[in-house]
Amino acid sequence: MKKINVTDARKDMSTFFDSVIHEKPIILKRRKYEAVLVERSLLQMMLEYATIKVNCVQTDNKWVYQASDLDIFADGETKIEAENNLCSALLSYANEVYDNFMFYYYGQNIKAKLPFIFHILNCDDENDVKKILIYNKKRSKK
Repeated sequence: MKKINVTDARKDMSTFFDSVIHEKPIILKRRKYEAVLVERSLLQMMLEYATIKVNCVQTDNKWVYQASDLDIFADGETKIEAENNLCSALLSYANEVYDNFMFYYYGQNIKAKLPFIFHILNCDDENDVKKILIYNKKRSKK
């Protein structure tokens, strides 16, 4: 993969950025550290298999939805309300992890959850989050 030093990228930022957007990902190098820059739609494609499995349970008076890969729960009086609450909870969780990334990455052992978290972060809104949910068959709980 093509590597470029930060100093060289800074010299002609427009060309560097256009190269990432229109050509291919690039590794940006600064001293011993490296970061991969990738165009957003390519990232979306790379994350497309990081779908979130949702278990649904109906109790007497509400629906409970669980994003099983992330252990996030939400409920509502209707399926739509429960789904909206779950999407909101997923966005809140993903943004909490992002805002405190080093704490979660090193302290909470979230490495296996990162594809799901970044897939949620790459969503523009709750409607986009709904598109990455995969529902298991609904079960009734008595």
